Amino acid sequence: MKSVTNKELISVILVNIGLLAAAVYMWLIYDHRQTIIKSEEPIQNYSVLEVNCRRRTSSSIVIEFNGKRYYVGISRDKCVQFDPQKIKFFYDKERDKVYEESGAVVRHLVPNFILYLCSCIWLFFVIKKRLSSS
Repeated sequence: MKSVTNKELISVILVNIGLLAAAVYMWLIYDHRQTIIKSEEPIQNYSVLEVNCRRRTSSSIVIEFNGKRYYVGISRDKCVQFDPQKIKFFYDKERDKVYEESGAVVRHLVPNFILYLCSCIWLFFVIKKRLSSS
């Protein structure tokens, strides 16, 4: 049985740390957006400049708010049946971004956390293989 080298072990650890950092970063963004949605009122004084509905890639709307243009990602079903009165946009003052309320969903976080858990299992087996070969 081939033993695990230090290089392989370090590679797996770095992948594990990278996936954890990405998962935590995505969670912080999600949490920040949820805080804004719960604490702020939707913006009202905006004008829609462009609507881009795409079948496979993400759909977006270009709006003008406070004299600036913002590209806002929206779900395709809201884009196809576009009604500006039904879509709620929120402004993030700290990051100077506008986003739609359904843009902050947990389903975007789940695949990243699953990848992180898989990398933990991979790390466990690499360490187990290394200990059994010593």
